Amino acid sequence: MSEQAEIAVTPDAVTADSGIGAVLVNNVSDALGALDEARVCALVEDLRAPDLADLIELLQPGERSAFVQALGKDFDYDVLSELDETVRDQLAEELPNEYLALAVTELDTDDAAYLVESLEPEDQAEVLARLSATDRTALLRNLEYEEETAGRLMQSDFVAVAPFWDVGQVIDYMRDTDDLPEHFSEIFVVDPSFKVMGTVDLSRLLRSKRQTRIEEIMDDDIVTVVATDDQEEVGRKFERYDLMSAPVVDENNRLVGVVTVDDVVEVIQSEADEDIRRLGGVGDESVLDTVFYTTRNRFIWLLVNLGTAVLASAVIKLFDASI
Repeated sequence: MSEQAEIAVTPDAVTADSGIGAVLVNNVSDALGALDEARVCALVEDLRAPDLADLIELLQPGERSAFVQALGKDFDYDVLSELDETVRDQLAEELPNEYLALAVTELDTDDAAYLVESLEPEDQAEVLARLSATDRTALLRNLEYEEETAGRLMQSDFVAVAPFWDVGQVIDYMRDTDDLPEHFSEIFVVDPSFKVMGTVDLSRLLRSKRQTRIEEIMDDDIVTVVATDDQEEVGRKFERYDLMSAPVVDENNRLVGVVTVDDVVEVIQSEADEDIRRLGGVGDESVLDTVFYTTRNRFIWLLVNLGTAVLASAVIKLFDASI
């Protein structure tokens, strides 16, 4: 193996300040051009999802789909949720529908909904047809809600139990049930009509005796989010009440999903970026935008800055003797 290739697979290929290094990008590109899938996998095997997302964005558009297919079953589809929206949509157009269906099953419901929505109608139908009935129902439920609402932000996978169950039953249920969320820290307690009665922290559940009834250890002081709430309102609730997660209910107050703090952090960051761009007279931008397009969008603001700079210079010159 050459010295250059050796550099690419070391941690130095990912730098703290700029992310993916040019050497790694070039090596991956060369391996893709040579159809060397084993080499591609070796080059990126130690990269985390955000770093893989950066790498995909730095590859040429025609290489991105080939990169995902080269990794095959080893590709972490959570990477798609880290991508720039324009890059993700372009990649979704190029990937075969069998890969997209696999991505939908691997992603959280909210991220899967955004992915499917970006597809052409015929591709949407084919991807949905490849899903299990459970996954398809959960995805369609998210898509029923407007964009930038809690319903679109929520995850449809959660753990809900009855108040009369005991701790032992809940633990056995979680061990024996296959379609539970991969990661969760809170269990929802619901009545027969699926209305939320309270929550139980996983840590408290595991510290309680098996015969203890769930209603004895649940916290009934809960903050709910309505599925039609604007995502900014959801963010304000999380900030005000220091929430890590919140149950999402429909118009009948029935539990339909859960919003977690990581999703809310993304919303807050996105809204803040949008506000800053608006202050600067800049609209939504993409890593794929041309220099001309970006400059055109910023021209008015740049012109104002130029005018104020000239004015300041003139004022300084006017009072030069005094200064």
